[in-house]
Amino acid sequence: MFFWGAVFSQEVQYREIVDTYISYALVDDNKVYTGDVNIEPAIIKVYEEGKALSESFLNNYETKGRNESYVCLLNSLTVKEKKSKNFVLNILKINSKGSDYAPSFYNGELIFASSRDVNSISKTFDALNNQPFLDLYKTTEINNQQRVRKLKGKINSKFHESSAVFTQDKKTVYFTRNNYSKKKYGTNDEGVVLLKIYRASYYEGKWRDVEELPFNSDDYSIAHPALSPDGKHLFFASDMPGSFGKSDLYKVDIYEDGNFGTPVNLGERINTKERETFPYVSDKGNLFFASNGHSGFGGLDIFMTLPNKDGNIEVYNLGKPINSEKDDFTFIINEEHKTGYLASNRDGGKGDDDIYGFKQLVSFPKQYNNRLRGVKKIERVIDLKITTEEITSW
Repeated sequence: MFFWGAVFSQEVQYREIVDTYISYALVDDNKVYTGDVNIEPAIIKVYEEGKALSESFLNNYETKGRNESYVCLLNSLTVKEKKSKNFVLNILKINSKGSDYAPSFYNGELIFASSRDVNSISKTFDALNNQPFLDLYKTTEINNQQRVRKLKGKINSKFHESSAVFTQDKKTVYFTRNNYSKKKYGTNDEGVVLLKIYRASYYEGKWRDVEELPFNSDDYSIAHPALSPDGKHLFFASDMPGSFGKSDLYKVDIYEDGNFGTPVNLGERINTKERETFPYVSDKGNLFFASNGHSGFGGLDIFMTLPNKDGNIEVYNLGKPINSEKDDFTFIINEEHKTGYLASNRDGGKGDDDIYGFKQLVSFPKQYNNRLRGVKKIERVIDLKITTEEITSW
């Protein structure tokens, strides 16, 4: 797919184009497809026909720009496709027919959320999807056999728990739970069940002393915690007032006495008008997250932040096979060992959401520099004003 009508010197962001233009046009031999910009159909069209359409356009209209400079800029997905050799991805055997996601490292084990139906007699079910409520589980490998067990203690309730993150000393966990108190759901004024972050302590072989964080609210969700390597900052997702989109990423200081500062929005370079969620901070301090607002392959994609040459933060799509045309999220990585995990509802999985393990073959760049190759610098832009008798809207 090619876009024209403006000059871009670096990676094209779908959102920038949508904010700038009301419509686009695609040329396929003698047909022109026009219509309002729609992100996901556009992504699909890029993926299937982008290269063929671009060649057709250049062949059919090469004389129109012979004496004036114009550009057709290949969408950044083509660049991201080239990253497919950076990782090797494999689906885990622990996945169930339900939803399995939110992997987390803990003391040589893998902690994750699952809706697996381990006891259909006593298990409660979510009326929204008719699946068991999510609980937190752990898995270990013994004699090449993966054993899955539910976490002990009061960390699991009769409703949803997910997205756990642990302190370096392994004695404290932060996790997401439905707004649930005194055996009842908590909802906002519209009846929406909200999410909150809770903290628990580990002693005497169980997770105990579960408490909700003080900046939770009964009016909006706060969810999916992540910790900085030094444990002094907690990252999370929220739709609290002042957010740029449907869900933004925030950071809050954790004081030595266990109290918290005031949550701070991570800003417009990271947060969009859509959804940013499931943050993760690696052992090297790199921030990863899922988003459907930045340029991607479809659904939620996984991104990381990198500094550009000016020291400002840029958002970098990890490309394939980490990302797919479906939702990809809850990414974690041990950067020292170059191994990690993520969840996805991509085709070929066992359940609704599945956990995949990966091996990183190429290190992450240290600086953002994702300029498109083969794009000529433009001195002047012209309006092509393409017309045809056969027009189809989509």
